[in-house]
Amino acid sequence: EMTAFLDTLLDFLVRIPVLQPFFFIFTSLCSIPIVILLVATQKCALHKNCRYLISFWCISLLGVLLNEVQLNALTLAWAAERGFIPRGVLEPPLRSEFLAIHSLFYVSSSCFEMFIAFERLISTRNPHIYHVSRIHWAVLAPLTVFAYCLGMSVGYIIYLAGYHITGLLIYNTIDLSTLLINTIGIRYCKVRYESLYGKASLNARYQVKEAYDMARAMHPVYFGSFLLKVFAMVIAYAYFLLMSFFNGELYALMDLFYFVAHAFNCAFSSVFLMFLHKSIRQSVLALLGRLLRTLLVVAPDTSVSDTTKKYFTMLEES
Repeated sequence: EMTAFLDTLLDFLVRIPVLQPFFFIFTSLCSIPIVILLVATQKCALHKNCRYLISFWCISLLGVLLNEVQLNALTLAWAAERGFIPRGVLEPPLRSEFLAIHSLFYVSSSCFEMFIAFERLISTRNPHIYHVSRIHWAVLAPLTVFAYCLGMSVGYIIYLAGYHITGLLIYNTIDLSTLLINTIGIRYCKVRYESLYGKASLNARYQVKEAYDMARAMHPVYFGSFLLKVFAMVIAYAYFLLMSFFNGELYALMDLFYFVAHAFNCAFSSVFLMFLHKSIRQSVLALLGRLLRTLLVVAPDTSVSDTTKKYFTMLEES
Protein backbone atom coordinates (compact mmCIF):
# COMPACT_ATOMS: atom_id res chain seq x y z
CA GLU A 1 0.00 0.00 0.00
CA MET A 2 2.84 2.41 0.83
CA THR A 3 4.45 1.76 -2.56
CA ALA A 4 1.17 2.39 -4.33
CA PHE A 5 0.69 5.62 -2.37
CA LEU A 6 4.19 6.84 -3.27
CA ASP A 7 3.66 6.01 -6.92
CA THR A 8 0.37 7.91 -6.94
CA LEU A 9 1.91 10.89 -5.12
CA LEU A 10 4.94 11.08 -7.40
CA ASP A 11 2.79 10.74 -10.51
CA PHE A 12 0.69 13.66 -9.24
CA LEU A 13 3.79 15.78 -8.56
CA VAL A 14 5.15 15.04 -12.04
CA ARG A 15 1.97 16.25 -13.74
CA ILE A 16 0.91 19.12 -11.45
CA PRO A 17 3.16 22.08 -10.43
CA VAL A 18 2.78 21.74 -6.66
CA LEU A 19 6.37 21.88 -5.40
CA GLN A 20 7.36 25.10 -7.17
CA PRO A 21 4.57 27.35 -5.77
CA PHE A 22 5.16 25.79 -2.34
CA PHE A 23 8.87 26.66 -2.40
CA PHE A 24 8.25 30.16 -3.78
CA ILE A 25 5.85 30.92 -0.92
CA PHE A 26 7.81 29.08 1.79
CA THR A 27 11.16 30.70 0.96
CA SER A 28 9.51 34.13 0.78
CA LEU A 29 8.11 33.67 4.28
CA CYS A 30 11.45 32.38 5.58
CA SER A 31 13.24 35.43 4.18
CA ILE A 32 11.17 37.91 6.22
CA PRO A 33 12.90 37.40 9.61
CA ILE A 34 16.32 37.42 7.93
CA VAL A 35 15.65 40.78 6.30
CA ILE A 36 14.37 42.16 9.61
CA LEU A 37 17.51 40.93 11.39
CA LEU A 38 19.76 42.38 8.67
CA VAL A 39 18.14 45.82 8.93
CA ALA A 40 17.90 45.81 12.75
CA THR A 41 21.55 44.82 13.13
CA GLN A 42 22.64 48.06 11.45
CA LYS A 43 21.06 50.05 14.31
CA CYS A 44 22.11 47.71 17.11
CA ALA A 45 24.74 48.38 19.78
CA LEU A 46 27.32 45.92 18.46
CA HIS A 47 30.96 46.31 17.57
CA LYS A 48 31.38 47.01 13.86
CA ASN A 49 33.25 43.75 13.33
CA CYS A 50 30.40 41.73 14.81
CA ARG A 51 27.82 43.75 12.86
CA TYR A 52 29.72 43.09 9.62
CA LEU A 53 29.85 39.32 10.23
CA ILE A 54 26.17 39.06 11.20
CA SER A 55 25.23 41.10 8.11
CA PHE A 56 27.11 38.80 5.75
CA TRP A 57 25.72 35.78 7.57
CA CYS A 58 22.23 37.12 6.79
CA ILE A 59 23.22 37.73 3.16
CA SER A 60 24.38 34.12 2.84
CA LEU A 61 21.16 32.84 4.42
CA LEU A 62 19.18 34.88 1.90
CA GLY A 63 21.41 33.38 -0.79
CA VAL A 64 20.39 29.87 0.32
CA LEU A 65 16.72 30.82 -0.07
CA LEU A 66 17.23 32.57 -3.39
CA ASN A 67 19.04 29.51 -4.71
CA GLU A 68 16.06 27.33 -3.80
CA VAL A 69 13.91 29.63 -5.92
CA GLN A 70 16.45 29.28 -8.77
CA LEU A 71 16.37 25.49 -8.57
CA ASN A 72 12.58 25.37 -8.72
CA ALA A 73 12.45 27.92 -11.53
CA LEU A 74 14.87 25.69 -13.45
CA THR A 75 12.59 22.70 -12.94
CA LEU A 76 9.65 24.75 -14.22
CA ALA A 77 11.62 25.74 -17.30
CA TRP A 78 12.11 22.07 -18.24
CA ALA A 79 8.65 20.92 -17.10
CA ALA A 80 7.23 20.52 -20.60
CA GLU A 81 9.81 17.83 -21.39
CA ARG A 82 10.56 16.28 -17.99
CA GLY A 83 7.67 17.00 -15.64
CA PHE A 84 7.47 19.22 -12.57
CA ILE A 85 10.02 17.41 -10.39
CA PRO A 86 13.82 17.03 -10.41
CA ARG A 87 15.11 13.48 -10.89
CA GLY A 88 18.65 13.75 -9.54
CA VAL A 89 21.56 16.15 -9.17
CA LEU A 90 22.01 16.09 -12.96
CA GLU A 91 18.36 16.23 -13.96
CA PRO A 92 17.15 18.60 -15.35
CA PRO A 93 20.18 20.06 -17.20
CA LEU A 94 22.17 22.74 -15.33
CA ARG A 95 20.87 21.49 -12.00
CA SER A 96 24.35 20.45 -10.81
CA GLU A 97 25.64 23.99 -11.46
CA PHE A 98 22.75 25.48 -9.50
CA LEU A 99 23.37 23.01 -6.67
CA ALA A 100 27.01 24.17 -6.60
CA ILE A 101 25.62 27.66 -5.89
CA HIS A 102 23.66 26.13 -2.99
CA SER A 103 26.95 24.89 -1.60
CA LEU A 104 28.47 28.37 -2.04
CA PHE A 105 25.87 29.95 0.26
CA TYR A 106 25.59 26.99 2.64
CA VAL A 107 29.32 26.90 3.33
CA SER A 108 29.72 30.68 3.50
CA SER A 109 26.86 30.99 6.02
CA SER A 110 28.48 28.28 8.16
CA CYS A 111 31.85 30.05 7.87
CA PHE A 112 30.35 33.35 9.04
CA GLU A 113 28.83 31.53 12.02
CA MET A 114 32.32 30.30 12.88
CA PHE A 115 33.81 33.77 12.37
CA ILE A 116 31.21 35.28 14.73
CA ALA A 117 32.19 32.77 17.40
CA PHE A 118 35.90 33.54 16.87
CA GLU A 119 35.31 37.30 16.88
CA ARG A 120 33.59 37.11 20.26
CA LEU A 121 36.61 35.28 21.68
CA ILE A 122 39.13 37.72 20.21
CA SER A 123 37.17 40.73 21.47
CA THR A 124 37.87 39.74 25.07
CA ARG A 125 41.68 39.63 24.83
CA ASN A 126 42.18 43.40 25.17
CA PRO A 127 38.57 44.51 25.64
CA HIS A 128 39.34 48.12 26.58
CA ILE A 129 41.18 48.56 23.26
CA TYR A 130 38.84 46.45 21.15
CA HIS A 131 35.76 48.33 22.38
CA VAL A 132 36.90 51.61 20.80
CA SER A 133 38.67 50.10 17.77
CA ARG A 134 37.52 50.58 14.19
CA ILE A 135 36.29 47.89 11.86
CA HIS A 136 39.17 45.57 10.88
CA TRP A 137 38.91 45.55 7.08
CA ALA A 138 42.35 43.93 6.75
CA VAL A 139 40.97 40.82 8.45
CA LEU A 140 37.29 40.84 7.49
CA ALA A 141 37.75 41.33 3.75
CA PRO A 142 40.08 38.30 3.31
CA LEU A 143 37.80 36.19 5.55
CA THR A 144 34.80 37.10 3.40
CA VAL A 145 36.65 36.18 0.21
CA PHE A 146 37.81 32.93 1.85
CA ALA A 147 34.25 32.00 2.92
CA TYR A 148 32.81 32.41 -0.57
CA CYS A 149 35.79 30.81 -2.30
CA LEU A 150 35.58 27.82 0.03
CA GLY A 151 31.86 27.58 -0.73
CA MET A 152 32.53 27.58 -4.47
CA SER A 153 35.28 24.99 -4.05
CA VAL A 154 33.09 22.64 -2.02
CA GLY A 155 30.28 23.09 -4.56
CA TYR A 156 32.67 22.10 -7.32
CA ILE A 157 33.94 19.10 -5.32
CA ILE A 158 30.45 17.74 -4.64
CA TYR A 159 28.36 18.55 -7.67
CA LEU A 160 30.80 19.03 -10.57
CA ALA A 161 33.82 16.87 -9.73
CA GLY A 162 31.70 14.12 -8.15
CA TYR A 163 33.52 13.75 -4.81
CA HIS A 164 30.24 13.79 -2.93
CA ILE A 165 31.18 12.33 0.45
CA THR A 166 34.36 14.43 0.67
CA GLY A 167 32.30 17.60 0.28
CA LEU A 168 29.74 16.51 2.86
CA LEU A 169 32.54 15.82 5.34
CA ILE A 170 33.75 19.40 4.85
CA TYR A 171 30.21 20.59 5.66
CA ASN A 172 30.22 18.53 8.85
CA THR A 173 33.68 19.73 9.91
CA ILE A 174 32.71 23.40 9.63
CA ASP A 175 29.42 22.96 11.52
CA LEU A 176 30.96 20.90 14.33
CA SER A 177 33.85 23.35 14.67
CA THR A 178 31.46 26.29 14.99
CA LEU A 179 29.50 24.56 17.76
CA LEU A 180 32.71 23.65 19.62
CA ILE A 181 34.27 27.13 19.30
CA ASN A 182 31.13 28.85 20.56
CA THR A 183 30.87 26.45 23.52
CA ILE A 184 34.44 27.33 24.48
CA GLY A 185 33.66 31.00 23.89
CA ILE A 186 30.73 31.02 26.33
CA ARG A 187 32.81 29.58 29.14
CA TYR A 188 35.83 31.75 28.40
CA CYS A 189 33.82 35.00 28.19
CA LYS A 190 32.04 34.21 31.45
CA VAL A 191 35.30 33.55 33.29
CA ARG A 192 36.87 36.62 31.69
CA TYR A 193 34.00 38.87 32.78
CA GLU A 194 34.10 37.58 36.35
CA SER A 195 37.87 38.11 36.51
CA LEU A 196 37.51 41.71 35.29
CA TYR A 197 34.60 42.64 37.54
CA GLY A 198 35.61 45.61 39.66
CA LYS A 199 39.17 45.55 38.28
CA ALA A 200 38.90 46.93 34.74
CA SER A 201 37.42 49.96 33.02
CA LEU A 202 33.73 50.19 32.23
CA ASN A 203 34.47 49.84 28.50
CA ALA A 204 36.46 46.67 29.06
CA ARG A 205 33.75 45.09 31.19
CA TYR A 206 31.05 46.15 28.70
CA GLN A 207 32.95 44.60 25.78
CA VAL A 208 33.42 41.27 27.57
CA LYS A 209 29.79 41.27 28.73
CA GLU A 210 28.61 41.97 25.17
CA ALA A 211 30.82 39.16 23.85
CA TYR A 212 29.40 36.79 26.46
CA ASP A 213 25.80 37.81 25.67
CA MET A 214 26.32 37.24 21.94
CA ALA A 215 28.04 33.87 22.44
CA ARG A 216 25.28 32.77 24.82
CA ALA A 217 22.54 33.94 22.42
CA MET A 218 24.15 32.23 19.45
CA HIS A 219 24.63 28.89 21.18
CA PRO A 220 21.01 27.65 20.94
CA VAL A 221 20.97 29.08 17.42
CA TYR A 222 24.03 27.03 16.50
CA PHE A 223 22.73 23.92 18.26
CA GLY A 224 19.27 24.08 16.69
CA SER A 225 20.80 24.86 13.31
CA PHE A 226 23.19 21.94 13.73
CA LEU A 227 20.29 19.53 14.34
CA LEU A 228 18.45 20.76 11.25
CA LYS A 229 21.62 20.44 9.21
CA VAL A 230 22.15 16.90 10.55
CA PHE A 231 18.65 16.02 9.28
CA ALA A 232 19.53 17.45 5.86
CA MET A 233 22.93 15.71 5.88
CA VAL A 234 21.36 12.31 6.60
CA ILE A 235 19.29 12.78 3.46
CA ALA A 236 22.35 13.88 1.48
CA TYR A 237 24.48 10.94 2.65
CA ALA A 238 21.66 8.49 1.89
CA TYR A 239 21.27 9.89 -1.62
CA PHE A 240 24.97 9.99 -2.52
CA LEU A 241 25.62 6.51 -1.12
CA LEU A 242 22.64 5.04 -2.99
CA MET A 243 22.37 7.27 -6.05
CA SER A 244 21.36 4.49 -8.42
CA PHE A 245 18.38 3.68 -6.18
CA PHE A 246 17.19 7.23 -5.47
CA ASN A 247 17.74 8.78 -8.92
CA GLY A 248 14.42 9.20 -10.65
CA GLU A 249 11.05 10.31 -9.36
CA LEU A 250 11.85 9.26 -5.76
CA TYR A 251 14.60 11.89 -5.68
CA ALA A 252 11.94 14.62 -5.64
CA LEU A 253 10.86 13.67 -2.11
CA MET A 254 14.43 13.67 -0.80
CA ASP A 255 15.00 17.02 -2.49
CA LEU A 256 11.82 18.39 -0.88
CA PHE A 257 12.77 17.41 2.68
CA TYR A 258 16.40 18.49 2.21
CA PHE A 259 15.60 22.00 1.05
CA VAL A 260 12.68 22.50 3.45
CA ALA A 261 15.12 21.75 6.29
CA HIS A 262 17.59 24.32 4.96
CA ALA A 263 14.94 27.00 4.41
CA PHE A 264 13.47 26.44 7.86
CA ASN A 265 16.97 26.59 9.35
CA CYS A 266 17.50 30.05 7.80
CA ALA A 267 14.30 31.36 9.38
CA PHE A 268 14.86 29.56 12.68
CA SER A 269 18.39 30.91 13.11
CA SER A 270 17.43 34.53 12.51
CA VAL A 271 14.29 34.39 14.67
CA PHE A 272 16.08 32.82 17.62
CA LEU A 273 18.96 35.30 17.50
CA MET A 274 16.50 38.21 17.47
CA PHE A 275 14.64 36.68 20.40
CA LEU A 276 17.65 35.70 22.54
CA HIS A 277 19.97 38.71 22.16
CA LYS A 278 18.67 41.66 24.19
CA SER A 279 20.20 44.47 22.14
CA ILE A 280 19.16 42.97 18.81
CA ARG A 281 15.68 42.27 20.18
CA GLN A 282 15.29 45.91 21.24
CA SER A 283 16.49 47.07 17.82
CA VAL A 284 14.00 44.77 16.08
CA LEU A 285 11.11 46.00 18.23
CA ALA A 286 12.10 49.61 17.58
CA LEU A 287 12.20 48.87 13.85
CA LEU A 288 8.75 47.30 13.98
CA GLY A 289 7.56 50.34 15.92
CA ARG A 290 8.75 52.67 13.15
CA LEU A 291 7.09 50.46 10.53
CA LEU A 292 3.83 50.57 12.50
CA ARG A 293 3.93 54.36 12.75
CA THR A 294 4.58 54.60 9.00
CA LEU A 295 1.63 52.28 8.38
CA LEU A 296 -0.62 54.41 10.57
CA VAL A 297 0.38 57.54 8.66
CA VAL A 298 -0.28 55.91 5.30
CA ALA A 299 -3.44 54.11 6.44
CA PRO A 300 -4.70 55.82 9.61
CA ASP A 301 -7.82 53.69 9.76
CA THR A 302 -5.82 50.48 10.11
CA SER A 303 -7.22 48.30 12.89
CA VAL A 304 -4.47 48.36 15.53
CA SER A 305 -5.14 48.48 19.27
CA ASP A 306 -4.15 51.57 21.28
CA THR A 307 -2.04 49.41 23.59
CA THR A 308 -0.02 48.11 20.64
CA LYS A 309 0.50 51.64 19.30
CA LYS A 310 1.72 52.91 22.68
CA TYR A 311 4.01 49.90 23.14
CA PHE A 312 5.82 50.31 19.83
CA THR A 313 5.98 54.10 20.19
CA MET A 314 7.68 53.64 23.55
CA LEU A 315 10.18 51.19 22.04
CA GLU A 316 11.01 53.54 19.19
CA GLU A 317 11.63 56.46 21.57
CA SER A 318 13.75 54.38 23.98
